[in-house]
Amino acid sequence: MNAYKDLIAAYQSKHPEVEIDYQSFPYDVYPQKLKASFIAKNPPDIAEMFGTWVPVYSTNGLLAEIPDGERLRDGYYKAPLGGYSLNGKLYGLPLEFNIENGGMLIHPKMLKEKGIEGPPSTWEELVESARKLTVRDGKGIKVKGFDFVSGDNITFTFLSMILQQNGKYWGENDHVNFRTPEAKKAMQALVSLIKDDKVADLTTFGGELDISDYFFQGSSAMTYRGPWSIAAGLNTYKAEDFEYVPVPSFTANPPSYAAESGWGLVASQKNKQRKAAVDFIEFVSSNENLLQWNLSTFTVPAKKEVAENPEFLKANPFMKTSLDILTLGEWIGPITDRDYFFKVINDHFQLMASGQETVEAGLRGIEKSINDNQDQHK
Repeated sequence: MNAYKDLIAAYQSKHPEVEIDYQSFPYDVYPQKLKASFIAKNPPDIAEMFGTWVPVYSTNGLLAEIPDGERLRDGYYKAPLGGYSLNGKLYGLPLEFNIENGGMLIHPKMLKEKGIEGPPSTWEELVESARKLTVRDGKGIKVKGFDFVSGDNITFTFLSMILQQNGKYWGENDHVNFRTPEAKKAMQALVSLIKDDKVADLTTFGGELDISDYFFQGSSAMTYRGPWSIAAGLNTYKAEDFEYVPVPSFTANPPSYAAESGWGLVASQKNKQRKAAVDFIEFVSSNENLLQWNLSTFTVPAKKEVAENPEFLKANPFMKTSLDILTLGEWIGPITDRDYFFKVINDHFQLMASGQETVEAGLRGIEKSINDNQDQHK
């Protein structure tokens, strides 16, 4: 909030003729409130949107085009721009790279106590280390060796493992294809971490705490989570005994992954202040202003020059793992209902991991449910 207020004040000092009325809303009500404002034809001149939401608005002609999109596009990483792009044009600019892959929290002391010299460098080493690090008592798992069981990470890990096999998961007509050998191998490996290797379980899935909270409370040795979790460890838990290290690729290929386009700014198409609104978005998106915004919000830059600025890494040394793989990210694709997409994968994963459904049946169920939902939004 303060990051936006500072930028608004800076912009108004240069443009005293422009008045910006800043409003914020709780996340749980914001998406519906935003949608209602466009339906009522009374949208905000400028709105912060999550990238996955943007295509619904841009395809319906509700957002203003950002001028000079071809030139601007070269300055950003590919994944963050995906949701803001339509037919070669930009309808907003991302402020962050919403990366959930490629890095994990580890307790170096736990690894050392089990005779593990350092972070795993291959997927096989990761699984082997996770087995050694898992601690059980009479009630079940006391310390998870490798925790990845969260609403976001199950899906993102699954998709990344497909891509790391040089596979694809989008078919024709914005339909997913999870009947490929790559999808089966990826899902089988994930299920095996629970069912066979038993390095994590489903006991905390859907609970009030995030898996990063359990990590900082000492309930897991390695936890697959996005870099935003670092801030929680430093600020909330005052933790000092952890590192954020790379997650090895599932194959010998580079650790490519899918990423959603993160938070950014858009301007509504039908408003009298459209020119000023677009100008403000471009002002916020300057290298200098974005650097300060990313630093103050502890977010990964979507813009190349900001991410490559030595000042950013100096201020956020834990971010190196994520910064090193930003070029490997691909846009997650044309998901029409983000919450449903992730929920379907999570629901079937729980059935597969608990032995109530085979991997083959689970993937068929996921594919059919998602594709039916995609068709409903066309």
